[in-house]
Amino acid sequence: MPHVIEAAKTGRAKCRGCGQAIAAGSLRLGERVPNPFSDDGGETTLWYHVACAAFLRPEAFLETIAAPEAAAFAIDGRETLVHEAGLGAAHRRLPRATSAERASSGRATCRHCKTLIEKGAWRLALTYYDEGRFAPSGFIHIGCAREYLETTEIFGRLKHFSPALTDDELAEIRAQL
Repeated sequence: MPHVIEAAKTGRAKCRGCGQAIAAGSLRLGERVPNPFSDDGGETTLWYHVACAAFLRPEAFLETIAAPEAAAFAIDGRETLVHEAGLGAAHRRLPRATSAERASSGRATCRHCKTLIEKGAWRLALTYYDEGRFAPSGFIHIGCAREYLETTEIFGRLKHFSPALTDDELAEIRAQL
């Protein structure tokens, strides 16, 4: 069964990407995956906000948005989301980058350069997708993003997953890239 975009029937489902509830009536993307608990090879649906799916599950998003059924929905920022998903599909590590924050301690090690990220320095949080779940998997220096992610086009995802960042903070991050 193919993936689906639909209006949420109730407000009970949570987005697999950000963990927030998907409000009743808002658009959501359902990624159909094999059900690990099924004896007969059945499927289950993993629900995402449409924007979260574009950033974190780009292949599923692009496949779904290209389907004729998706044309019926007025998706806010459709072209931007398709662009962001295309970046994620082209750069295999990009969907791992979720948010930017200042290091709360000097104990985290950069997954790229293997050096400590000093306290107060900007860092990108990484999240891995494995068997239907997202798991936090460490950090990288902002300066390591170009090599690790193979792109510096990360500001769409930073604005989505770190909405509290100010314009000044985003400018500081841009300067470090």
